Amino acid sequence: MGKLDVYDAKRDFHVTPEPPGDRPRPRRAGPLTFMIHKHHARRLHYDLRLELDGVLASWSVPKGPSYDPAVKRLAVETEDHPLAYGGFEGRIPDGEYGAGDSLIWDRGTWDTVPPGQAAQQKRKGHIEAELSGEKLRGRWHLVRTRGEGGKPAWLFFKAKDDAADARFDVVGERPESVVSGRRVTRGPVAAKTLRAAHPPPVDLLLRVWPPMLATLATEAEVHPGDRLEVKYDGFRALAGLSGGKVSLQSRNGLDLGPRFPAVAAALGHLVVGEAVLDGEVVASGGGGSAFEALHGDGSRVVYAVFDLLWLDGEDLRARPLEERRELLESLLAGAPPLLRLAEEVEGPVRKALARARREGWEGLVAKRPGSRYEGRRSRAWLKVKLLGGQELAVVGYTPLKGGAAGIGALLLAVREGRRFVYAGKVGTGYTEAVRRELQRRLDPDRIDAPAAEGAPRMRDARWVTPRLVAEVAFTEWTSDGRLRHPSFKGLRDDKRPEEAVRERPRGR
Repeated sequence: MGKLDVYDAKRDFHVTPEPPGDRPRPRRAGPLTFMIHKHHARRLHYDLRLELDGVLASWSVPKGPSYDPAVKRLAVETEDHPLAYGGFEGRIPDGEYGAGDSLIWDRGTWDTVPPGQAAQQKRKGHIEAELSGEKLRGRWHLVRTRGEGGKPAWLFFKAKDDAADARFDVVGERPESVVSGRRVTRGPVAAKTLRAAHPPPVDLLLRVWPPMLATLATEAEVHPGDRLEVKYDGFRALAGLSGGKVSLQSRNGLDLGPRFPAVAAALGHLVVGEAVLDGEVVASGGGGSAFEALHGDGSRVVYAVFDLLWLDGEDLRARPLEERRELLESLLAGAPPLLRLAEEVEGPVRKALARARREGWEGLVAKRPGSRYEGRRSRAWLKVKLLGGQELAVVGYTPLKGGAAGIGALLLAVREGRRFVYAGKVGTGYTEAVRRELQRRLDPDRIDAPAAEGAPRMRDARWVTPRLVAEVAFTEWTSDGRLRHPSFKGLRDDKRPEEAVRERPRGR
């Protein structure tokens, strides 16, 4: 039997993301490698793996290593693993052998004392290893002792050298992966959890309602250590999963399941007893904001998930942002393609915003590390929008409601050839004084019919001859030529209405 046959026989590589076994590799030049997995299977334990004869000889250490030479840890020998396993970090799917999260807790190089005797020492049952890892350093002993359920049992303990330190709890003080930084792990979902009685998914949503909202901010308000994410342009949606049933709701409590049935179906495939996710239903592809594609046939729709509020009976909102994100990563590992983790963006914020501009994103969301999930608008989440700029001809206005003096919104148009074409309205960005001043300047130019083609019928519209030009910030042009998320910036007295032509970024 080959060294990796047992490893291969225990795994279905059509399902698990673990690397398939290959033939043991011949000894190559350079030091031997070692690594330790923090593996949350039925119980959390640590898997020590030493490169030896072209494979990773492996031991399961239930309590993890200790720097105290007096503490001897049980290490149960398991099947050899391929060398490629030294780079594996992720979740082994539920139902598979070893199901659960597995993080690369430590890695480095090793040799025996004296050097070059790995195979001989293992055969004799006493490996004295010199480890040069990111967490484990110095000399360590592996000593074969008694059998454990038919598997060879060893003891793993620290040698009495300069690196020994009985006061240092390396497992407690260094819980993180040396690759991803992840700390939190999740074991397999127990069958009894799936079979248990669960409340309706709407009830789970009510337990964590209302959703947290971000505060509009400028680049200068983002803290250097904030975690940055893509700001998506779609439908904010919270998903309740309970006992295999799904409820997908907007932040205003509207049922989005019938509108996005493929997303709801994908959520139903997650292996979990109960969960509440927060995210954005968006249109994928195209690189930039594509809000209007959500109104099509739904073929491009995905659910970009950025938070996890509830998991199998536990309210996660008080837990730090990082822990919620790590549990979310675990939950979505191997999820259907329609369910995606919201993309994090490498900082600093100036660099991230430059990328956002290149990619055509709506902006960024900056989240304070360690923050809890609050059911209100919070400055722990900041949204920084990237707005386009456009000069538009003013072709009318709507008055303020209630008979107050001043405009409610400007009605705008762009010049196309010899005609003006309606481009939408802008109702934000004014002071009360500016609203009154704009009405004063526009009223003398009132006309009976709109001077712009494509203008909608509006009962309260007051149309004017185009004489003024407004500068407006906005996120994008819609497919029918209207402004999306416009905000009034001011009048351009140096521009004529005929100069207000539609501007688009290059390549669009």
